[in-house]
Amino acid sequence: MKRIVDVYRKHRNKELLWTYIVFLGSDGTHPSINDFKKEAISLAVIDKRGGIDELEAYVHSETIK
Repeated sequence: MKRIVDVYRKHRNKELLWTYIVFLGSDGTHPSINDFKKEAISLAVIDKRGGIDELEAYVHSETIK
């Protein structure tokens, strides 16, 4: 399942840092919205967009095929 996830600074919600397309569940699992948020924040930390405590994620409701 693919979802679009926007990553923001926690205290500045209008400051969009990055948008990720996150793909989870290829192993037959059914990931939750929180799984997509965690993955996007992890990617943002790896990409040096901020610390884990500074970031917040918003998952778009539509899935991507």
